[in-house]
Amino acid sequence: MDAEELDELARRLQGRALGGWGLLQLAAGTGLAAYAVWAAVLMPGFRRVPLRLQVPYVPSSAQQVANVMALLEGRSGKTVDLGSGDGRLVNLSDCYNVTVFLAPSVKPPLAAKLLAELPDEARVVAGRFPFPSWTPASTIGEGLDQVWAYDMKEVRQAAQTSAEGSSV
Repeated sequence: MDAEELDELARRLQGRALGGWGLLQLAAGTGLAAYAVWAAVLMPGFRRVPLRLQVPYVPSSAQQVANVMALLEGRSGKTVDLGSGDGRLVNLSDCYNVTVFLAPSVKPPLAAKLLAELPDEARVVAGRFPFPSWTPASTIGEGLDQVWAYDMKEVRQAAQTSAEGSSV
């Protein structure tokens, strides 16, 4: 359309009632514009976890939960479940049982935090993905239902032995 056609169209539309269809289009357009502003400007402010560490929600199977509970059976002390919240981490120094349902991208920074804060008597049980640099004390299940248990005293001893071997 050229400028003359646009001017003619504008003259014809002036003074016309908006009508139901026009009102619906206006509402939809306004909603779309508001969503675009929210997604581009406001939503990043609500993120507490860096995008590279965000993990998609993948529900645990009943068998996977049963396997986790089997590896924690008979243990006492405070239990915390990481991977079921909004990315905030708590002080873990008084936790003796930790379950972790997180993607591999999150495991290295979390491993450092767990090593620094958990007591030697703590046990970490990882579902779906193991900690890549830790050797599990035990494991149960197969495939997506497999879980790995790590006793922090053994993990620390292995890390110390590895560090001593690499400094020679």
